[in-house]
Amino acid sequence: MRALQKKVEAMEKVGAGAVADQALRKLIRLYLQKYEKQLAEVQKELEPFERQYGLSSEECSRRFTAGDMGDAADIMDWMGLYDNVLLYRERIATLREATAE
Repeated sequence: MRALQKKVEAMEKVGAGAVADQALRKLIRLYLQKYEKQLAEVQKELEPFERQYGLSSEECSRRFTAGDMGDAADIMDWMGLYDNVLLYRERIATLREATAE
């Protein structure tokens, strides 16, 4: 992180801070698109599990954490996919927060 900060500071020092900001915003937009696409794909993969068990993934995760869902292979697959959803949501929120400034 420090190396990136040094590069940004150097760009600002030579009067190119706006260019660096524009480049970073573009990169952030690209990553937002990537994670939003991945999130949508994983959410589609969750739908069959949610229909089969009549539960939202969030509710299943709560019950799984409490030990109420067992450890069947399909439950483990479901929770693995849901972990990806949480990861992508977190990354999307972080990137959106960075562009809100």
